[in-house]
Amino acid sequence: MVLSAASEQQLADGSTRQTGVFLNEFYEPYRALIDAGYDVVVATPQGRAPAFDPEGMDPSYWKEHPEALAEAQALVTQLPQLRTPLNLSEVRARADDFQALLIPGGQGVMVDLLDDADLHGLLIHFGATDRPVGLVCHAPALLTRMPARQNPFAGRSVTSVSGFEEWYIETFVMDARAKVRGIGDQLDDAGYRHETALPGRSHAMRDCNLVTSQNPFSGADFNAHFLAALSDWRNAGRCAADTDEPPRASR
Repeated sequence: MVLSAASEQQLADGSTRQTGVFLNEFYEPYRALIDAGYDVVVATPQGRAPAFDPEGMDPSYWKEHPEALAEAQALVTQLPQLRTPLNLSEVRARADDFQALLIPGGQGVMVDLLDDADLHGLLIHFGATDRPVGLVCHAPALLTRMPARQNPFAGRSVTSVSGFEEWYIETFVMDARAKVRGIGDQLDDAGYRHETALPGRSHAMRDCNLVTSQNPFSGADFNAHFLAALSDWRNAGRCAADTDEPPRASR
């Protein structure tokens, strides 16, 4: 799992706010992977401790499992890997040691991960070797920065935070526009098949080894797709086809 270590975000009007990883977008897939028997390694740029967005502590994001909020908060303070994560450059050098790559969302992604060369290299390598790649909420924005000639995900079906959800966050949470926004439009412009569900609804998609999700309410659907992609890869599968979708897409 690659996490943002950015604790502050500069907005379009010059103001700043606390930011970071969205807590349940880390906790829910982490717990699902651990419960399924996987070892999870955490990496960040320069191996700095990850930051978590205070907004992610709001109980409104934990309505389905309110008891999980306290567990997630405790995990953040107790998990050794969050205190001393690996350096992304180290992970890139030993990329073949890992079965999958997962990047939780949160505005922190837009600060220190969006243009990180080591992360781009990992995405290219994992995509080219058909290993599962999971991008949550804001993290699909990374696909818009992939070098065109090396992009193993070109033209894939994806979802991400929707334009309305971006507007809502900026209006009622951030009090200003983000510097980098319009993720869905950017994905469309880059040639991906982008779609979203209604705001605040669970929505996740799988296209071969690429799994994307829309918002903090999509954890269960995302986890199911991601674990299935991992299982397929471990069993030498490459794509789970669906008769109603293009040959490489499964939703």
